[in-house]
Amino acid sequence: MSRPEHQIGNSQLISAVNSRLVLQAIRALQPTYRAEVARHTRLTPATVTGIVNGLLDHDLLTATPEYGATTPRGGRPPQILNVNAGARYVLAVDLEPDVLRVALTDLLVNIIEFREQAVDRFAEPDGTCRTLLRLCTEVLGEASTTKLLGAGLSLPGVVDTTEGILLSSTNMPRWHNVPIRALLEQRLSLPVKVGRSTHLAALHEEWIRPLEPDRIVLLISLRTGIGMCLMTHGEVYVGGLGFDGEIGHTVVEIDGSPCECGNRGCLETFVSASAVCERAEAMMRLRRGRALLACLDQGEILRPELVYRLAKRGDADCAEIVRDVGRYIGIAAANMINLFAPHEVVLCGSIDTADEIILDVVKRQVEAHSLPKSRERLTIRLAEAKEKAPLLGAAVLVAQEIFELPKLTYAASHA
Repeated sequence: MSRPEHQIGNSQLISAVNSRLVLQAIRALQPTYRAEVARHTRLTPATVTGIVNGLLDHDLLTATPEYGATTPRGGRPPQILNVNAGARYVLAVDLEPDVLRVALTDLLVNIIEFREQAVDRFAEPDGTCRTLLRLCTEVLGEASTTKLLGAGLSLPGVVDTTEGILLSSTNMPRWHNVPIRALLEQRLSLPVKVGRSTHLAALHEEWIRPLEPDRIVLLISLRTGIGMCLMTHGEVYVGGLGFDGEIGHTVVEIDGSPCECGNRGCLETFVSASAVCERAEAMMRLRRGRALLACLDQGEILRPELVYRLAKRGDADCAEIVRDVGRYIGIAAANMINLFAPHEVVLCGSIDTADEIILDVVKRQVEAHSLPKSRERLTIRLAEAKEKAPLLGAAVLVAQEIFELPKLTYAASHA
């Protein structure tokens, strides 16, 4: 007698959930053992063993005997379990207004191949997309297409993640309603997932700390502009229409300089890439910034990373610029801390080259301008991946499909 269809479906769902629970646990605990996985997931040892054997058959795990281990009755020593990172590959793409970054990663989001190229954010989308496709082709190289899970794409601005369309970006004025996912899927013959850069940077932070699910994290990203993302209990906060975190366009000086968004006195007019470069140019016109001038005479391009690098080396003029950037970021962070009382504030973006200078100033501003209760036990640090956080978050967007639990869907009721 055949079982009802809904019972078969339930059995398949339970099997899928348990399998991903085990794989998730192994990623979080590795190197680990079957018994430890059983304790962590609360599945029976027999269930875990069956699932592990299936994952080994599909090449998603590796199992090696523990060196030197013995058992009381001379049985087989316990096996050490790890996720087989080389079982699958992911193509990751980060479209920043001024820079393209492309990487091939393994299943655990470790970079195998990487390319980076500066682009003109005022250029037409077609030219930038051609460059992007060339970098993708170079990075993919001879990678086995059968092992490729797909591509993850990090985008700035207003993004329709469902349709894969970059609707607009303040820092890329010619990009309107660009169906970039469809373009990549057609040219690369790969499924493509799309996300906002700040969301993906936060997603990567959650990915690398799987055993800390209860944190509230405020991520601040300083790139061409400045953005923010709130992550609570492992979930990235997504605002209405997928748009949120535009802390760079909060007004900090009512009669300030014009911003690219059309407003005046936005935070970005003080800390964005163009603001840092304008400050450096003004300094050089006043016959200051000799170290900057020397680098430019040698053919280097004036970018915030150059200013930050020279500041880190001890140049007083560049350090003055960096401290001002840190001061404004710190004030913005203090306001957000008062609103959300996070456990951590994580900074990512090009500021990593001046890490200690920026962090020191931000911490002092937070101490001065946030409420004591809001910052109680607060940690302020740099993102693990620094300027590559959105790129690796794009890889996570694809890789996590193998690890995350299936999403529940509800069938329409039948009258």
